[in-house]
Amino acid sequence: MNTEPKNRLARAIEAVEQADFPVAISLLVVLVVEDSTNGHAWSQLGVCYLETQRPSDAVEALSRAVQAAPTDAQAHYLLGNACGSTGQLERAAGCYRRALEIDPHHSKAEEFLIKVESLLESREHYRTGLSLLYSSDPTPQDLNRSLRELILSVAIFENSPARDNLQECARRLLDLQQESPLPMAITPELQPWAAACERGYHCMRFKNWVGAQAAYEEALTFRAGDAFVHQALGFSFLELGEVDNAVRAWLRALELDSNCDFTQLTRIQRPT
Repeated sequence: MNTEPKNRLARAIEAVEQADFPVAISLLVVLVVEDSTNGHAWSQLGVCYLETQRPSDAVEALSRAVQAAPTDAQAHYLLGNACGSTGQLERAAGCYRRALEIDPHHSKAEEFLIKVESLLESREHYRTGLSLLYSSDPTPQDLNRSLRELILSVAIFENSPARDNLQECARRLLDLQQESPLPMAITPELQPWAAACERGYHCMRFKNWVGAQAAYEEALTFRAGDAFVHQALGFSFLELGEVDNAVRAWLRALELDSNCDFTQLTRIQRPT
């Protein structure tokens, strides 16, 4: 009985465990040439390629691994990692789902599936927001929706490229903003809140972003549930370079008012 393949695989696995990837690769390549159905060897080769920043080679090796051993949950999981490294997010998600079908307790596959699905969702919001922002003649409604989509993209994935487009979209909306009076009676106890909102409104009009931030944050100390205040704060934060705070403020505005209109700048009309 020829034990050389088994011995070679054992030496390759030992080399992998010692992070001696060049040696492991040389042994594993011989193994898969001798026996292209050796799923374990293909899987270990894929690991080596991942560890040596050769993701395309890893995809090829791990694709051969799952062909040779279609019920190996770990091989599907590793193929998902390789696909993710090459930007094939939909395929990566499919690999993680398959790994979980085979082994529902594969915690890493579950963890990475959640991450990939979040990235896919973020990317979809980003693409939608971008298409609306750069359409040939975007309407105010298009820009309004574009900002929403870009906000959601960043909220789901902090490093979304949508961060780079938020300011352009916001500034185009600021150019469109119209005064929107808030029809409500200002009782004596609401006077401090109304005064802070009015200061914020005028600061926004004169692009005094530091003043607007201070005024609207003061208004929130009196009434925390005003969507229009959080909306205005978002614009102020963004102009001050505080992207994360802007996104949080806008998300709060949308939580409070799902129909929040970013083309409107609300003004409190106090009795004279």
